[in-house]
Amino acid sequence: MSTAHNRDSPLVMRPYQQEALDIMERYEGRAGLLVLGTGLGKTAIFTRFLRHEVEQNDRQCLILSHRAELVHQPLQYLSGIPCGIELAEKHAANQPVISASVQSLVGRLGRYHPRQIDTIIVDEAHHAAAPTYRKILEYFCAARIFGFTATSHRGDDVGLGCVFDDLLFERDTLWGIQNGYLTPMQCHQVRLKYNMGSVKVTADGDFSAGDVARIMSGTALGVVEAYERYAHGQTIIFAASVDEAKDITDILNRRAQKRIAAAILADTSHRSAYLTAYQLGALKVLVNYGVLTEGTDLPSTETVIIARPIARTNVGLYAQMVGRGLRLYPGKTVCHVVDCVGISDYPICTAATLIGKPIPEEKPEEPTEKDPPVADQHFVLTSDQLPQSWIVKQKEVNIMDKGVGVDMHNVAWVTLQQGGYILPIPNVVYRISRPLQDGTVYLRKNKACSKSPMPLQFVFDFVYQDLVHKHTNCRHIWDKEQRRYWDKQRITNEQYALIRKLAPDYQVDTKKMTRGDASALIQILLYKPKELPNQKEGA
Repeated sequence: MSTAHNRDSPLVMRPYQQEALDIMERYEGRAGLLVLGTGLGKTAIFTRFLRHEVEQNDRQCLILSHRAELVHQPLQYLSGIPCGIELAEKHAANQPVISASVQSLVGRLGRYHPRQIDTIIVDEAHHAAAPTYRKILEYFCAARIFGFTATSHRGDDVGLGCVFDDLLFERDTLWGIQNGYLTPMQCHQVRLKYNMGSVKVTADGDFSAGDVARIMSGTALGVVEAYERYAHGQTIIFAASVDEAKDITDILNRRAQKRIAAAILADTSHRSAYLTAYQLGALKVLVNYGVLTEGTDLPSTETVIIARPIARTNVGLYAQMVGRGLRLYPGKTVCHVVDCVGISDYPICTAATLIGKPIPEEKPEEPTEKDPPVADQHFVLTSDQLPQSWIVKQKEVNIMDKGVGVDMHNVAWVTLQQGGYILPIPNVVYRISRPLQDGTVYLRKNKACSKSPMPLQFVFDFVYQDLVHKHTNCRHIWDKEQRRYWDKQRITNEQYALIRKLAPDYQVDTKKMTRGDASALIQILLYKPKELPNQKEGA
């Protein structure tokens, strides 16, 4: 059953939700982040916490959201508590809970005393690095802040440490499936006829909307073909542009000879009616562009079709899309994922971290509930350009086997052949052991070794912070961006001599081997005998 199966009665908290709630109640810091995969009940957790804050502690609370749907959604869980809304023409009074649109509240801060708010909940908190969010959070200087998100990774790689001090809790999508709280996935990867060669990645870490609209032009037929082959039951399709969403919808309805699909776009005036019809089964398919990725609870969805190319740097969007079909629902045993853009080649989850790039001096604003960027109109294919099938090939992909990705923060770690990593810089050598059965690792810095195993992402975070604070003078060695030019040059005489000394029988092609290749080989030859053991004994 969905966590929100009866919003007028007290919710029964799942064990992990209660654990998160307990952590929030014990937290004594200023700003903490909680990361839970889509469908694991973030709203249930923070609304239960807000109820406790109001009824037991007499505190005034604020919920910050960036979409109109998200402003209204939490209030369904807070029956019996007076709630105000700051959104467009709606204004809150002095209610114990205020749910606000960031875009509306940022211009109304003068109506509030800076110390009026005691507790702030930031929904979809990966947006919190935006200037509007930070202005509000800084204004309410006495408030404790709790952020909730399905991913701590932003497309532009800006770290959420600019807002949050502590990572309090993490349960990802794969954990939810493995523990029976989310529906298992079955994925078909379908390759359509398009070419990504000319598509640029923008500063926000995703593909240019105009480029995507251009190269995906006409693929609506292929998306419909993929739907007809692989979809089961209620289906959400994520289209590449406004035009493609409209075309997919038209083709689906024309082929069915009745209305089975509706397009949900930023300017769709009957959105709530379409969503209701879908929930009742009167519509089988919702086709959208840039709308249903967040704040949409449609648990009857059995199939998710991803037809919008996503940059590898924005895999958080991948998890958000797939998450629309993972909520539990009576009779649903599997969520069918149809990947038309190849994103399922990458892990669906990346371990949570607060570390990332600093905020640029002129950071563009986050997308709001207004229209998504308008892509260029696509060109029209002539009849002789239309292929008989848009599907080039297809294969099944086991998303669970991809595991959870990690963020190495662009550090030039060398992967050892038998597992683990090594990073040598002047006077310091960092070594990470092969993972234990539970995925944890040991860290050795020179001769000192960690007393207990730790999560791999925690180790990558620790080493990165150590490098930044203590070894900036060596950044040209450990930072991939800075050493890229040096790595591409031909092997040095000193490197060649050392390789010959360490491995006399190794054949070195001095015309092809680069300094980067030679450096990686030397580290493996030097440190392979000294790798950390898999068990603590003898570490």
